[in-house]
Amino acid sequence: MANKMKKPNLSSLVDRISGPGSDAWAVGDMATKRIQAGDDIIHLGIGDPDLDTPVAVRDAAIEAISSGKTHYSLIAGEPDLRKAVVEHAMTLYGGQISAENTVIFSGTQGALFASFLCLTDPGDEIIVPEPFYPTYPAVVTASGATMVSVTLEKFDGYSLNLDNIKAAVTDKTKAILINSPSNPSGAVFDQSTLNDLARYCHENSIWLVSDEVYWSVTYEGEHTSAYTLEQFRSTTIVVNSLSKSHAMTGWRVGWAIGPSDFTEALTALSQALQFGVNQFVQTAVVVALKDTESAEKIRNIFHTRRNALCDGLKKSNHLSFSIPKGGMFVLVDVSSTGLDGKEFAEALLAEENIAIVPGFGFGPSMENTVRIGFLCHEERLRTAARRIVRFTENKVKEKIK
Repeated sequence: MANKMKKPNLSSLVDRISGPGSDAWAVGDMATKRIQAGDDIIHLGIGDPDLDTPVAVRDAAIEAISSGKTHYSLIAGEPDLRKAVVEHAMTLYGGQISAENTVIFSGTQGALFASFLCLTDPGDEIIVPEPFYPTYPAVVTASGATMVSVTLEKFDGYSLNLDNIKAAVTDKTKAILINSPSNPSGAVFDQSTLNDLARYCHENSIWLVSDEVYWSVTYEGEHTSAYTLEQFRSTTIVVNSLSKSHAMTGWRVGWAIGPSDFTEALTALSQALQFGVNQFVQTAVVVALKDTESAEKIRNIFHTRRNALCDGLKKSNHLSFSIPKGGMFVLVDVSSTGLDGKEFAEALLAEENIAIVPGFGFGPSMENTVRIGFLCHEERLRTAARRIVRFTENKVKEKIK
């Protein structure tokens, strides 16, 4: 009898990229299917708000296509865009930055994933503050490295605690990944703490990677960044995009900024992985980078929306949260209902037609939380808040019974 053919195995990478974070969007996916079926669902889950990319940016893409910008781009990015990224970065961080310090990628997500493939090896450890964005575990462990999470304190508004970060450092620590303004907590890390962290990483030969995709959406002050101090830039990397500042989530263009040896490695990986980013989209991004008015307008819209949602949620005696200082989300502890975040989110969708994200994907300590986005106009947010409060009160009553 002939031997039965044995199917070859998938790589171990598949397990590393298929953790809890990959299931975090299940409630949102269910809501999207119901919306497509005609149900009236208020979707406050995915960070893709109801705003359109500015007209001038869209027109620039159309014109670029019409003029023939449909060929391969340079691997590291078109010169005009790299120059525009440099000019934008110097307004954010100050000091001198050159085009050689930048690489254009397929969104911040792509830039992050590629960055950690270039930075880490099996056996390395990467420290990530918790709560963290659900894709981070896959991003930092794809190379075979290990993620070490450091829980930030809810009572302190999830601010960055440098002592706790330092306590997690071992001789295997290769990098620290931070996100400010934070998704999901809305925390904006203090500039002096970021300066101290950049100095500490530099002095201890640790890479510091700063995800700043929400750079434009801060409410109580200016954007803060670990990249501000020039003397520590040889060990500091920033990833960024215009997805939030200019409502360009679907355009899939981002960038990484870092020392030249890193950007050379990233360019080599880009050649193997994506072979450049669409020319016509890069042309449109140049226009967007010069458009500061739209970024300010969008920031003001989200500031108003944040207040509308949070003012409504405050009417509950059983929802615990910090007012987000940045970003598009509020992270809410729902422990008092007797439900964990997953149960809360699933029941809220079923009973109140509101879609939110359960917190289990943000880290083990976030199991009893949910993330609620202020992603639509104020009246709809006020309606959502009323339903969430009503749902919460009903669940607390059921728990008491």
